[in-house]
Formats: sequence, structure tokens, C-alpha cells
Amino acid sequence: TLNYLTFTQPQETAVATSNEARKVLEGLGALDLSDLDAASSYADAADSEARHLLSLGRIAEAQKLEQQVYELAEKILVRRPGDLHSLSDRSWAAELLGTLAQRQHDDTAAADYANKAAQAGEDEARFNPSDLGSWSRWALGLGEVADLQFERGKVAQAIATMHSLLALEQDPRRPSSLGPVLWFR
Repeated sequence: TLNYLTFTQPQETAVATSNEARKVLEGLGALDLSDLDAASSYADAADSEARHLLSLGRIAEAQKLEQQVYELAEKILVRRPGDLHSLSDRSWAAELLGTLAQRQHDDTAAADYANKAAQAGEDEARFNPSDLGSWSRWALGLGEVADLQFERGKVAQAIATMHSLLALEQDPRRPSSLGPVLWFR
């Protein structure tokens, strides 16, 4: 509940509320993984807090917190591979870590996280093919990969990646329409 509340608050207040949510979840066993549901919710709240921090220009804090999100999601998925919440958290974390790397002109890390975001989105869609959000995160990851390939002058690779992104529309597992996800590509 606190996590959702943060999206209605001014950014500074949202950071404090997210931090409060993380403390509650930590007390429930989130960080020692004694409660995997609390751990998934912690990762979600931490991701939100990192995004609020980024909006405030507090990049180093956002990056540290988002790295924790990614690592926590990975740990949860080792114990519970089909955890939909953690699959989503990992997708969001990889995407934001890639964005943060780009802002810091770390092309190698940005490309690595773009690939991780695409793979995380694909994993998420495989476990939950009826969720349009999963497909959206997969497409977002592929789009980041293609954009970075293009920026590095690897135009043929970028075009091939974009073709694979657009081919998602033909995937028989997809929800009824991926038009809302792919139209701008």
C-alpha cells in the first residue's frame, strides 16, 4: 500500500514513504529471504524509490538501490523460479540500470543491462504469456538493445534486433494484440 501511495506524493515525500515501506518489509524477512513474498514486495518498493531518487537527480543513490533490486530479484528467482513478481522486478531493474549506465556514459554496462532487460522480459513473458506488461518489458529491452547497437554503428545488428522485436506480434503465445506495445517501433 505504501508503494502505491508514493506515486501520488511529491518526490521527496515519496522517497521517505518508499523507505518506510522497505523498513516494514525488511522486518518481515525480506532481506534474509525468510519471506519471499516480502522480498518481492521489498524489491518492488526499492525500485519505486530508485525511480523517485532518479527524478530528484540523486543518481548514485538510485543506482545503488536499483542494483539491490536486481540482485534481490535474482536471489528470489533461484529459490522460486516462476515468481511473477520477481520476474517483473528483475525486468524493471535491468531497464533502469541500463538507463543509469547510459546517463553515466558507460556504454559497456548499458549494453549489458539492455541485454539483461530483453532476456528478463522474455523470461517474464514465457512464465506469464497472458500479461501484456511482460511483453511490453520484453519489447522495451529489445528496443534498448537495438538503440545501443545503432549508436555503436552496428546498423545491421540493430535492424535484425528490431525485426526480432516486431516478430513478437507473430508469437503464438502473445495476448490478443501487441499493437499497444509495438505500434511506435
